[in-house]
Amino acid sequence: MRKFFPIIISFFFLIISIFCWDKINLPYDESNKIIGESYLSKTNPQNDLIRFIFFIIPSSLIYLISYLKINKSTYNFNKNSKNYFLSNKLIKKENKVLDNYFFFFIILVLLEFLSIDFKKFLAIDLFHDAVFLVPPINYLTSGEFFQSTLYDYGFTGNNLGLIINYFFGFYTLGSINFLKLLLILFIKISLVLIAKKLTEYLECDDFVKKLFFIIFTFFVISLPNYYDLSSHFSPRSALYLFTVLLIGSALSFEKNSELKYFFVGSLSLISLFWWFDVGFYINFLIFLLSLYLIVHSQKKNLLYLIFGLLFSWILFLVLIPSEEIKSFFVNIKFILSTTDYLIGIEYLKPFSENSTRWTKALIIIFLSCVLLINLNFSKKLKVHSHLKLYLNLIFISGIIVFKSALTRSDVYHLKYSSGLYTLVFAFAVFFVIFTYLIERKNINAYFSKLNRETKKRLILVVFMIFSFSFFGGYLNKKNQNSIQTSLINLINFKTNIEKLVLTNSIDLLNDRNLAALNKYKTLSSNDTCIQNFSDDNFFPFFLKKPTCTKFYLSNQILSGHSESQFVSEFQESMPNIILYESPTKLLINFDNLQNAMKFVRDNYEFYENYYGFVFYKKIDN
Repeated sequence: MRKFFPIIISFFFLIISIFCWDKINLPYDESNKIIGESYLSKTNPQNDLIRFIFFIIPSSLIYLISYLKINKSTYNFNKNSKNYFLSNKLIKKENKVLDNYFFFFIILVLLEFLSIDFKKFLAIDLFHDAVFLVPPINYLTSGEFFQSTLYDYGFTGNNLGLIINYFFGFYTLGSINFLKLLLILFIKISLVLIAKKLTEYLECDDFVKKLFFIIFTFFVISLPNYYDLSSHFSPRSALYLFTVLLIGSALSFEKNSELKYFFVGSLSLISLFWWFDVGFYINFLIFLLSLYLIVHSQKKNLLYLIFGLLFSWILFLVLIPSEEIKSFFVNIKFILSTTDYLIGIEYLKPFSENSTRWTKALIIIFLSCVLLINLNFSKKLKVHSHLKLYLNLIFISGIIVFKSALTRSDVYHLKYSSGLYTLVFAFAVFFVIFTYLIERKNINAYFSKLNRETKKRLILVVFMIFSFSFFGGYLNKKNQNSIQTSLINLINFKTNIEKLVLTNSIDLLNDRNLAALNKYKTLSSNDTCIQNFSDDNFFPFFLKKPTCTKFYLSNQILSGHSESQFVSEFQESMPNIILYESPTKLLINFDNLQNAMKFVRDNYEFYENYYGFVFYKKIDN
């Protein structure tokens, strides 16, 4: 009973945190005028972050303290002690037993990629896809980046089309979707590499190590999903995963670690040109890495990290025009000051109605903490210090990303922010299971009797079973293709990819939107730019005209933040025709831009309602 005390008391604190969930209620910022869920419910968006911390930290700390008190054979936090939990007593054996299997998995994920049913990505979501289609038009017309567009995702996130355009001189929605799929492929390859690095540090014989690597790797490459781009990892996760790999490699004192620290430092700026949220998370990760290097007196590595950071920022400030730099920081300030209030959705209370997915996420994170505490501090478990570093790094990185789920707590954000902590949880569970089985005398005796050839055949059988499960959709429920269909897709992959990339985006519009586009084209024939005040934001791309202001999304025009700048820019460009309203209503709220809409109504008048697409015409003075 004594050994169960830590988990029992930590669960008791977990229950207390659930009862206190609604009691954690920070004062609402009455100065906020952005009308969103927080405004309507008068709740502080930071409540969820504080609730999350209160849910995880006290129960995990109680478990840690009680675990260390009860168990005598444990490591400690004293970095000067021989029992320091990150001490390097266990030495990684240099072997290449996993190399062949690693290459097999790389080939496997490449075959999976080529067997995708690319036709399924020939569809358009006019609201969400517009964020990829429209910003490149603004740059291609003006030659300006942050001056021409207020990015909501980030420079790269909104400009995937520019990458395609740079190589081929055009871009389509299909080509953008293909690039997203390539990013998921990169994520899968990165996960194979992470699985290899984690498995290499296991203290077990080669046969067990191979079995572990095969089973664990099949699990992790099933987390990202081509048919559900929010499943555990989204395309934006590619750079974040690369950063985690790079930091893990540097912390493990592998080759060229100084150069790796330098490059990690340079990611401070590079990441902010990726997706903004990923950039913020990577910079916070760099901050935590700096603290780790300071605590462990790794002055040389810290200097390389700082040099990389300074080098990239100085280069940016010297080479980029001052107006672009100013607009870059204005964009970042806008995202930081408005996101929580504009798109925030409150996190559901654990075990409340319809909160199964939300509760599950918190429980998995808590259980991951418990398992990590055991892996880090138990002397009975032979865990290499570098393995601890990798697992702790991945878990902390996963917790940082979970801020996305705490900001906009819908299913989409909850899913794509779950990848890293799920990976750690799975590894810890597999580790415990394998350790238990290895320590069973009868199982150990059975495997010890097997000769080398029998072990090879057994490993091959396991690999084949999981391969068929992987391609048959048993490990990937979103993939509805049969093995036969996948083989046909694989044979025809070149034709399928060409069709995806080359299909004219306009062919994806339904009849109503196509008719509205043709109407808008006729009405705006004399205009050089497009400005709409609706959530149908696709018109600039199909009309091949830039937006009249940097606010290509009308929900970005906010009182007290960007409204005055919008009016200033709009006064200089005012087209003859604007789209005042449309059938799609998601984020736009005219109460958030009252002064801007007053300016519009003072200068424009109703012209025509075309199947719900309401056009206004400039008033002749």
